[in-house]
Amino acid sequence: MATLEKIRGKAGLLVTVIGVALLAFIVGDLLNSGHTFFRMNQDKVAVINGKRITTEEFQTRVQARTDEMQNMYKRYGMSLPEGSAARINKEVFDQMINEVLLEEEADKLGIAVSKEELADLLQGDNIVPQVKQLFTNPQTGVFDKQVLLNFLNVILNENSPEAQNPETAEQISQQRKMWLDMEKSVKQQRQVEKFFTLMTKSVQANKLDIEAAYQNGKVSADFAYAVQSYSSIPDSTVKISDSELKELYNKEKENFKQDEKRVVKYFSVDIVPSEGDYKITEEKINNLKNTFTTTQDVAGMLSLNTDVPYTDAYVAERSMDTDMKNFVANAQINDVEGPIFVNNAYKMYRLMGKTVAPDSVKVRHIMYPLQKDEQTAAQFDSLLNVLKNGGDFAQLAQKFSVDQSSAQNGGDLGWMTETSAVQLGQKFVNAIFNSNGSGYMTVESPYGRHIVQVTERTAPVAKAKVAQLVMNVRPSSETYSTLYNGVSQYIATNTDVESFEKNAKDKGYIVSTANLTRDDVSLGNINDARQAIKWAFNAKKGAISEIYNVENKFMVAALADVQKEGYADVKQVEPQLKAKLMADKKAEIIMNDLQGKNVKSLDAYAQAMKSRIDTAKFVSFAVNAIAGVGFEPVLTAKAPYADLNTLVGPVKGNNGVYVFSVYNKTENKEPMNADTEKQKYMQSVNQIISSQLINVMKDKAEIEDNRIKFF
Repeated sequence: MATLEKIRGKAGLLVTVIGVALLAFIVGDLLNSGHTFFRMNQDKVAVINGKRITTEEFQTRVQARTDEMQNMYKRYGMSLPEGSAARINKEVFDQMINEVLLEEEADKLGIAVSKEELADLLQGDNIVPQVKQLFTNPQTGVFDKQVLLNFLNVILNENSPEAQNPETAEQISQQRKMWLDMEKSVKQQRQVEKFFTLMTKSVQANKLDIEAAYQNGKVSADFAYAVQSYSSIPDSTVKISDSELKELYNKEKENFKQDEKRVVKYFSVDIVPSEGDYKITEEKINNLKNTFTTTQDVAGMLSLNTDVPYTDAYVAERSMDTDMKNFVANAQINDVEGPIFVNNAYKMYRLMGKTVAPDSVKVRHIMYPLQKDEQTAAQFDSLLNVLKNGGDFAQLAQKFSVDQSSAQNGGDLGWMTETSAVQLGQKFVNAIFNSNGSGYMTVESPYGRHIVQVTERTAPVAKAKVAQLVMNVRPSSETYSTLYNGVSQYIATNTDVESFEKNAKDKGYIVSTANLTRDDVSLGNINDARQAIKWAFNAKKGAISEIYNVENKFMVAALADVQKEGYADVKQVEPQLKAKLMADKKAEIIMNDLQGKNVKSLDAYAQAMKSRIDTAKFVSFAVNAIAGVGFEPVLTAKAPYADLNTLVGPVKGNNGVYVFSVYNKTENKEPMNADTEKQKYMQSVNQIISSQLINVMKDKAEIEDNRIKFF
């Protein structure tokens, strides 16, 4: 009872404590939910008309495109160029925006692609070019539909032997994903084609359009002219007031819409070797000359010392560079030459061997896994026997070879030199280059067991095997530090934009100015400057950046101005406004001057203009530019309709004041063919629709671009 009385006495406090605890629980839950919501709200690369693109979605697409590009470059023995990452980001971003906008419009209009239609585009009677390209025989140039169907039967059947085989399962999985991505791409492409067709078919030329298009090109004129360029009047003689600038700005304000921009001042310093670095490298290679000359293990010695990997292969002398070719021509086996200095590197050559043999051989193969269990060995031997008894190599390669990239082409590896074949191992090289005839050979490589056939050989040529010891001259850590510290000290003592630009010349730095948008990747001659551009859009006006190490340069930037999205102010577009006003005022000065001289002939005008007489031919209202003149609408508008041998002008053009006289006219006497004119007119209209439709849709869409926060 006493306990109950105590509880009753403290009831108010107890309620308060419980209430606070419940409130803490609820608030905590809300905060956790809010944190999740906040994170979701932040995790968006873009929002297009309310549809979010998450960083994960974007990065997945970017990675897929990067892999695709890397594979393409790899096929040609190249790597992705510098700056590719930022360019791929932009390409994928633009593509994803286009997909959202086009899909949105297509859905509104009920445009769809049926399963039957998609099947027809992928494996039916109307297969799209990108699929055909993958399954076209490179020897015949003919698309093989059966190869496509066989391929699909393998990759889309998860219970197929290839999909169940651990050796090929991963490759099959990747190919399945690639195919499904292509299906999606083809479907979207078809939907877009339908949408564009609907748009273009919704615009038709009427009789007035066709007649006007015909008349615009019906008459062309040849004329003689004289021009006084606006540059003949010094800018200093023309006064432009602030009120005139403001008046023109207000008149043409709609032309000055801009995206959000940043104006940066920047300079870069090349990270190059010092004189000391050249001397050190030369000493290093000279110290190795005796070892390079006498060693019995050239490959081992070079693996530790050279910047160019040693290739144990014979190379046609005709394909060598001049220095190596000259060395080989006069050298005996094991002779050494060098060091010589070429292309910022010190080199030594050692002749390892000479021979006369085919430069290239054409090879096809069937590859089996390396595992040597009895079943695999029996299959391998059985396959070899089938071939020796007349079996179809191409069909057997497609069916049994684990090298899927060549299997689709009947096992064909194409033409191979010793250098290109080395990747398959020295045994493989020896087998294909030391054999005669076209019989079947078996050989092992690091990748598997091969049945190989040489189908063609080039004529024998002089070849040599040359070992190269190459040492590139690189900036030392001391040189690197000296250059870096110089830039670091400069930005430490020049902490505002004005001094950053003003004092650069004294230190040998050249400051440039760049106007940047969110889409930009490069900065002047620096192709991959995305990190600096990202900094500019997240920094405050007047800030100085960190030092960026890009493309073998140290680069630093200062944020000079922040220009918001909307209309550029008068100051920003003042150069454009001044140029237009300057041209107008100079035209007025020239025309008043000519009027005061009361000249009556083209020769007299040319003299008064301190110019000469030139000619222009075949000028009609339909042409965009005149040869030798450029874009001058006043001439294309007046010349075709001027009277013969009559002086016209002075007239104000884009580049100067013109006076001209038409001396010949050519008129198309053929009657108008309405169908032909309509076709030409609609072709022009359709090109405009195709090129501008996406831009118009983007202008009307609500697009929130947050890439600069992430990439």
